[in-house]
Amino acid sequence: MQHDPAFLGAPHVHFDSRSMPAEQALEFWRESLSRSWEMDIQPQHMPAFQAEVAMWKADCLLVGSSTFGPTQTRVRRDANIRQDQLDHYRLIMLREGQFRCEAGGQEVTLSPGRFVITDMAAPELNVSCCKASILYVPRDVLESALPRPVRLHGASPVNACADLLSGHLSSLLNAMPQMSGPEVAGVTRATVNLLAASLAQSPDNLDAAQPAIDSVMLRRVRQYIAQNLVDERLSVEQICAHLRVSRSTLYRLFVHLGGIADYIRERRLARVHQILSSGQHLRQNLAHLAEQNGFRSATQFSRAFKQQFGYSPSEATGQIGAVVQGASAHSASRFDRWLETLES
Repeated sequence: MQHDPAFLGAPHVHFDSRSMPAEQALEFWRESLSRSWEMDIQPQHMPAFQAEVAMWKADCLLVGSSTFGPTQTRVRRDANIRQDQLDHYRLIMLREGQFRCEAGGQEVTLSPGRFVITDMAAPELNVSCCKASILYVPRDVLESALPRPVRLHGASPVNACADLLSGHLSSLLNAMPQMSGPEVAGVTRATVNLLAASLAQSPDNLDAAQPAIDSVMLRRVRQYIAQNLVDERLSVEQICAHLRVSRSTLYRLFVHLGGIADYIRERRLARVHQILSSGQHLRQNLAHLAEQNGFRSATQFSRAFKQQFGYSPSEATGQIGAVVQGASAHSASRFDRWLETLES
């Protein structure tokens, strides 16, 4: 497992067993884990061994993703604990496959989207064949974010914050390769606060986790709107019911975007603009196109369209193509129009 020289952001390591013969990769991986884990894999499964791990150091956290197969058994014993002296909590968030662990006298079997926390200073057994997100948090960092002492070894909460943490970790992993130092520090705090809120909810740590919670929820709402733009039933009530969020929360999420109703109208207008600029409207009646996208009349649609884009629907035809073709001569003055041709 080596540092990736092409990566210029946070420290990053990547291991992929496919880069070497399966038997050699298995021995390398077993040796890499030997201080912390005893690993067992059935002999008949050895030729199909697969392990891929990507890990970033995000301030005080280690965050990464892993793929393991076929079924592997790992045991962390007292001897391993004395040898590596790790004083961290480890989070495993299951994405696909199977993960089961025995920790602190209880057995936890994960389903996709759920996570389990284990204490690296305590024995553990786990059996896995899965894709997962991984997070290592120093003991003092996580415990200081909790409002009260909580039994964490083997904890696998099921609540709204735990659900949001799944989406947050996925976004974090996607963003890590491009993330700068100051951004990493802010995201680290948000991640720990959201994790703490999922483990032991209180007014204080829910407030601290609110920015991360809002970010995930806003992304979910925007995705739902994008998937249902042409549904004439799309409404605040429908969004609240589907995503199980209150009206007041939904309104608060969209304050900086001009409000939920304006946001939906703007996204619908952007969709129609894309259709018009592509020439597809020649096969459709404008009034029918407006109706298909949630506008009561062509007049209402035309007024809203011109208010948002500064020109009428008919003027949009062919205009974008001319802008793109003449971009080299007019890029400074018409770059905004060129951007409108990109899929939002």
